[in-house]
Amino acid sequence: MNSFFSVTGGGVGGGKIRAGIVAVLAISCGVSAGTTESGALVTRVALGSCADQKKSQPIWDSIIAQSPDLFVFLGDNVYADTEDMAEMRACYEMLAAKPGYQRLLRTCPVLAVWDDHDYGVNDGGAEYNKRAEAAAVFHDFFGTPADSPARKRPGTYDVRYYNGGEGRMLQIILLDTRYFRSPLVLLPERSAHGPYDSNRDPSATVLGEGQWEWLEKELGKPADMRFIMTSIQFLPQDHHWERWENFPQERERLLKLLASCLTGPVVFFSGDRHMGEIMKLETDDSLSPGFPVYEMTTSGLTNAGGGRNGETNRHRVGPRNFQSRNFGMALIDWAEREVTLELRDIDGELVDSHVAKLRFAQ
Repeated sequence: MNSFFSVTGGGVGGGKIRAGIVAVLAISCGVSAGTTESGALVTRVALGSCADQKKSQPIWDSIIAQSPDLFVFLGDNVYADTEDMAEMRACYEMLAAKPGYQRLLRTCPVLAVWDDHDYGVNDGGAEYNKRAEAAAVFHDFFGTPADSPARKRPGTYDVRYYNGGEGRMLQIILLDTRYFRSPLVLLPERSAHGPYDSNRDPSATVLGEGQWEWLEKELGKPADMRFIMTSIQFLPQDHHWERWENFPQERERLLKLLASCLTGPVVFFSGDRHMGEIMKLETDDSLSPGFPVYEMTTSGLTNAGGGRNGETNRHRVGPRNFQSRNFGMALIDWAEREVTLELRDIDGELVDSHVAKLRFAQ
C-alpha cells in the first residue's frame, strides 16, 4: 500500500494522510463494506457531488446542520484528471484537509461512488489506462477494508445494508459507471444540449457483465428500501450530455431488472451535471417496471451553473432545474414508507422537494 494512505479500522472518508490530519481521520465513523449494520437506523441521508478541492467548501457546514446519519459522495469528489497517481493522491489530501470536511467526518460515515474527474479523465470509460491504479487510490482514501470483496474485484462498486429493525432495512447500492463503460458516440453535429448520441451497439455496456451479475444478486436480497447511487443521470432522455440513455439498451436492462426482481419503487441518486433536479418515471412510461422510479440529481458542492437553463427533461417533477451550488437530503419516513427528496442551496435553504412514495404491493 502506498505510504500516503493507510486504512485505519475500516473507517470511511479517508485513510491516514500525513501527520497533520491523522487525528481527524482516526475519529471518522465508518462502516465495513458489504455488511449488514444491525441497529443502524438511517433516516437522514445527505448527498452531493462535484467538489473541486482547490476551491473553498463552505457548504459542508450547511450539510452538517442537517444532522445526517450518512453522507454519500456521488462522484467528482475531487478534480484529479491525471494519469499520475501521486497527483491524484495529492488531490484527495486537499479534500481531507478541508476544515468543513473534517467536521463532516466527525458527524457521520461517508460513502462514495466516483465519476470522471476523480476516475482520472473527463467523460472517461474503460479506455482509461490507469483505471486499476485509480480504483486503488479511491479504495484507500474512502477506507474500503483490505478484506472487502470490493477490493478484490475490478472497479469500485459496492453495497451497504443498514438494519434499523423490523421493516427498516435500507440497502444502498454504489454503482461504478466508469471502469467498464464502452466508448461514447458523438452526434454528427453537436447539439446545444450536449455532444453525445446513443451507442446502440448491442455489446456496449455501462456496468460490464461482472457488475451486472453482482447487481442482480443484490437486488434479489431482502430490503425494505433501496437507494441506487449512479454518478451519471439514469432517467433523463432529452439532453445529450453523459447519461444512461447514451446506452439505451443498458438503461432498459436495468429497468427490466428492477421489474424482474420485484424491488418495488426505488430511488436513484446522481451527480455530474452541475445542477440539481428531482425526477420520476411514471408507471405509464413504456419502459416502466410497473412501479414508480425516482431520481434526484444533486451537483455540485463547489461547481454548479453549467448553462443548463431551459434544458428539457420529460421526467422532471418540478418546473426547472436548480443552477447554483447545492446538496441533497433524503429524509426517510419508515412508518409511511416514504422518502422526502430535498434540494438545498449552499446556505441550507430548501429550493425543491418531492415526496417519493415507496409502498409496493407485490
